[in-house]
Amino acid sequence: MSRTPAGAATRHERDLAGRTVAVTGASSGIGYFIAEGLADRGASVILLGRSPGKLSAALGLLRPGAPHRALLLDLEDLDSIHSAGRQLRDADALDGLVLNAGIIAAAADRRSSVFGVEATIGVNVLAHLELLSIAFPALERAPEARVVSTGSILTKRIPFDRDDWLSERSYAPRVAYAMSRHAAEIAGFELDRRLAARGSRVASPVTHPGGAIDALTPDRPGVHRRSTPTRIAAGAIGPLFSRIVQGKDRAAGSALHALTVRHLPRSSYIGPRHGAAGGPVLSEPVRSSLDAETGSWLWQRAEAHLGHPILEPTAGSAADD
Repeated sequence: MSRTPAGAATRHERDLAGRTVAVTGASSGIGYFIAEGLADRGASVILLGRSPGKLSAALGLLRPGAPHRALLLDLEDLDSIHSAGRQLRDADALDGLVLNAGIIAAAADRRSSVFGVEATIGVNVLAHLELLSIAFPALERAPEARVVSTGSILTKRIPFDRDDWLSERSYAPRVAYAMSRHAAEIAGFELDRRLAARGSRVASPVTHPGGAIDALTPDRPGVHRRSTPTRIAAGAIGPLFSRIVQGKDRAAGSALHALTVRHLPRSSYIGPRHGAAGGPVLSEPVRSSLDAETGSWLWQRAEAHLGHPILEPTAGSAADD
């Protein structure tokens, strides 16, 4: 494999050597490049995905030096979610969990998930919260773990619809996807508030990758391959559009920043400098994502759909609320 190495951690980055980070959807797209960036920085990466063949290919591309491994995870299969969650929970410690996988192109017609809600919300949000609830003890065993939720720049274009966030009254694929990313951001910030209230060392930054396209994404054998004309065209026109779109390798920068930067304030929202593209910086989410009342409201509804608390009550308390 030929690529430019990430090099040693800068003075602003945590040393990831000896740390273990799990990434959902790590066998392709942005998830793969998050895993690649973590491996380049010395982390031991757990790749989660639903295709054994793609996982094997992705695993084979990661820089050696740490014990990387792959776990099967199908976010539309409850047994698979539980199995992966238990395997993560049984790790000595889990220093990071990146909730990256999900449906991007929602189905033309509304369909339901295993949680009985619209599938895009079910996969992108509830399935990840189910996985987190099982794996959480391993995160608490780490000295400074981070749970990274994935939002979208689309949240700034399509507002959160509290009355129809589950697309029960009307359904449009693009809106369903936007609602799922709104919900992921809201849940991520609410998780951070609840962790802080518990005195937990686990933090929950929220990120968005900006705009990313395959044409500007570097080739990785078995994971991503462009045609020769596309590759040539990308080299010629890529610099012209560097402020409005980027490759998926660059889009992975937001999550990598959330995991590697040394000092990260609570309720951090990280995205590309120019909105859709550019290096990762602290950004401003839409107001609904940070609103504490909306966060509590959504958290309670998520727990109702899951049928159990997302975080087990702390010792001496009946519930977090």
